[in-house]
Order: sequence, then C-alpha cells, then structure tokens
Amino acid sequence: MLIMSVYGTWKYALKTVLYVAIGGTALIIRHHNRKKTRRELDKGTEKMMRNTPKDANGKYPWEQ
Repeated sequence: MLIMSVYGTWKYALKTVLYVAIGGTALIIRHHNRKKTRRELDKGTEKMMRNTPKDANGKYPWEQ
C-alpha cells in the first residue's frame, strides 16, 4: 500500500512540474510575441506618419 502511495505522489509531482514548466514557457513566448507585434505596429505607424502630407499649418488631414 505504501508503494502505491509513493508512486501516486511522484506521478502527481511530475505532472505538476510539467504543467507549470509548459505553462510558464507558453506565457514567456506570448509575452515576447506581443512585444514584437507592438514594435512592428509602431514602426508601421511611424512610417505612415512620415509619408503623410501635412497642410500649411503643419497639421495632418484628419486633424482639421
């Protein structure tokens, strides 16, 4: 009976460690990709603003 109890405890501990490791890895990857996407959007916005013509007052067309 004690052997089954020890086996169950080790099995539970192994599952828990694997779930935590895989979940932590997933969160790190999601955070990295979110930052990367944000940087790409910011670069696109900067490029769009640079190439958009301004009027005589230095305002963009949507600011009037």
